[in-house]
Amino acid sequence: MTVGGAGPGGRHRGLEADYAEALDGYLGAPDERGLAAAYELGHRAVEAGVGLLELVGIHHRAVERVAPDLATRARLGDAAAFLAESLSTYEMAQRGYREARERALWLHQLALTLQRSLLPEVRATDGLEVAVRYLPAGPEVEVGGDWYDVVHLGEGRVALVVGDVMGHGIQQAAVMGQVRMGLRAYLLEGHPVDEVVRRSDALLATMADAQTATLVLGVVTLGAATMTLANAGHPPALLVDPDGRARFVGGRNGRLLGLPGEGTWPVDGPVPLGDGTCVLLYTDGLLEGAERAGEDGLATLRAVAAGHTGPPAALCDRVTEALVAGSSRQDDVCLLAFRCVPLPVEGDRTG
Repeated sequence: MTVGGAGPGGRHRGLEADYAEALDGYLGAPDERGLAAAYELGHRAVEAGVGLLELVGIHHRAVERVAPDLATRARLGDAAAFLAESLSTYEMAQRGYREARERALWLHQLALTLQRSLLPEVRATDGLEVAVRYLPAGPEVEVGGDWYDVVHLGEGRVALVVGDVMGHGIQQAAVMGQVRMGLRAYLLEGHPVDEVVRRSDALLATMADAQTATLVLGVVTLGAATMTLANAGHPPALLVDPDGRARFVGGRNGRLLGLPGEGTWPVDGPVPLGDGTCVLLYTDGLLEGAERAGEDGLATLRAVAAGHTGPPAALCDRVTEALVAGSSRQDDVCLLAFRCVPLPVEGDRTG
């Protein structure tokens, strides 16, 4: 084969000239300085998008310029051709890897867009401040089935839920969308929280390719400032009092959703939500970093949240900065924080 690459008049002329000059100097006095120059030239080649075989071609032409006689040039040229042939498969594999990675990144972004399109926008609610965060794992990890929802039930009641379909991939994201909409429908039909969870469990059990999921569901009664909770195998809700004391609530978990047979889901509450009390619902991706470091994820979360006295958005920022920022995660993180605030007096309404 012919050693490839652009010739002296091609797009890498400057690189070729510098390569030949550096090679000539190195052959005259081979030392670490010369090898450092070779390293820098290789770095320039990578930044310029020079392929492996193309760099072999640049090396071959540099050898032709510095070889002392025609016979030596011919033998070195044959050696370069031999090397290029041996590296051709490597070059094709490298190109295939780059193309496959670019396609994987594109598919990940597509799936992430699909997942986010299935999550609702949270609208303002009299008597309730709400903040949400959705933090996807890195592009090397497929999207998951984390979700949140806020459902206005009327008569001063609001349902708030965070859930997680187990596994990763577009299928899990699609299942998440179906479960979220089913749960929303059951809530709007007026069922109690345990019945809403039971029906969601039955819905998931009807789906192909057995799926499982966890969720925590709270229904807040605004006038009374109380919350009723049901938990299906999910990390417990975190409550932060106005004085900054953090504790977990709703510890009576039922089983996760989608398993065969009948399940039960105990209901906790009504839990009083004093003025300024924040509640945090979250998926287990929030605990991943601490637990991979050998720590108790729940204890770490409670310690991080302790002392918070601000709004829900600040609580979300506080815990993500401490537990998520800068960490390499294999799971998405979904947060929903809220607190009751005084309902506006009728005469104070504007707009």
